[in-house]
Amino acid sequence: MSHQSGITASDELVQAFGNANGGSTRFIKVSIQDEHVVVSKLVDAQGSFEDDLELIPSLLEKDKPCFILAKTDDKSIELRGNNWVFMFYVPDPAKVREKMTYAATRATLKKDLGSAHFVDEVHSTVAADFSKKGYKEHKVHQESSAPLTWDEQQRNDEREGGLFVGGGGSGMYVHGVAFPVEDRALQAVQDFVGGKNNFVELAINIADEKIVYGSSGNTSIDQLQSKINLTEPRFLFFRYTHDHEGDTVNSIIFIFACPDGSNGTTSAPVRQRMLYSSSKANVESLVTKNNIKVDLKLEINSPSELSQSSIDNEIHPPKVEEKKAFSRPTRPGAGSRKLIK
Repeated sequence: MSHQSGITASDELVQAFGNANGGSTRFIKVSIQDEHVVVSKLVDAQGSFEDDLELIPSLLEKDKPCFILAKTDDKSIELRGNNWVFMFYVPDPAKVREKMTYAATRATLKKDLGSAHFVDEVHSTVAADFSKKGYKEHKVHQESSAPLTWDEQQRNDEREGGLFVGGGGSGMYVHGVAFPVEDRALQAVQDFVGGKNNFVELAINIADEKIVYGSSGNTSIDQLQSKINLTEPRFLFFRYTHDHEGDTVNSIIFIFACPDGSNGTTSAPVRQRMLYSSSKANVESLVTKNNIKVDLKLEINSPSELSQSSIDNEIHPPKVEEKKAFSRPTRPGAGSRKLIK
């Protein structure tokens, strides 16, 4: 499944795209600002589409992702306008959260503008790949590639909906991120693993792109609700020690709490929610890499979703009684023979 950011095209961009179909605009450089996709720059056509591609590298910054909407010279009869190429530039030095935001916004942007307008798509971490030579190589690669099977196409679709992180120009995609973890947070997790505490809360320092310590200690399941932050996402590990069928059980619970504005919470910003969501696997591994199994994973939006009864039912589902089949009486003359005296 691909992630989507919820960030939409601004009215200004939608209008600029519409006007460009019948105007002189060749390229629209698009950026994300204040939870909207906006126009950064308009570039008029100076020659043919392929010749004008030489202008694109100069529009790109070495550490800032962007989209380039490129209008071709070919006309679309069905849409009564030009065909477009969707270009997605994500340089390696860009911050991870920016890469994630752009990758998760790509599908929504195309949908907002009309996916049918785009006849091709180019992704790269290298500015030169959007030049005339780079685009020709892209087309040659497309034409020489063998047809994809259904499974291969599915994997490509998932890859393109994931996070474009790059790496030596290789264009690698991942669905999660692995931020470094500060020492204090690591120590709290080790104390949890070692049984010194039964509760650990971790957060993400957005500016520094690090997993950081939130709080830790010992708490009861009745107090677990009070540990949930009402304004920002958090990760929580909780060791639930309880009796079940005469045995003492220690169940490890991993909770991703992401406030959405319901039940007294304040909705976290879109980018923040997405960043936390993409870090779940990395944070969970801080415990599981110690050969400890997570018995229950929960995603909640408010403390009211946590209760002992709901957790008990998740960990120990009620047993379903087997229904006994109706036994038909033996018909006359059937069955084992009986000795009649």
